[in-house]
Amino acid sequence: MIENSSDAETFKQNIGKIHPIGHSGTSKEVAALVAFLAADEASFITGQVFTVDSGRTTKLSLP
Repeated sequence: MIENSSDAETFKQNIGKIHPIGHSGTSKEVAALVAFLAADEASFITGQVFTVDSGRTTKLSLP
């Protein structure tokens, strides 16, 4: 969606402003959590919900 917008770079800069870490996530960043959860190191983790949104839900726009 972003890459198909008329000005992808401006869109990326503006969307980054609503994320506490300054940018929206990449597929690589999401895949890192998936890889960790699939690894033996995560064998004791069960029944959790992981929000992978670069902190966006902590900075929601309120009316």
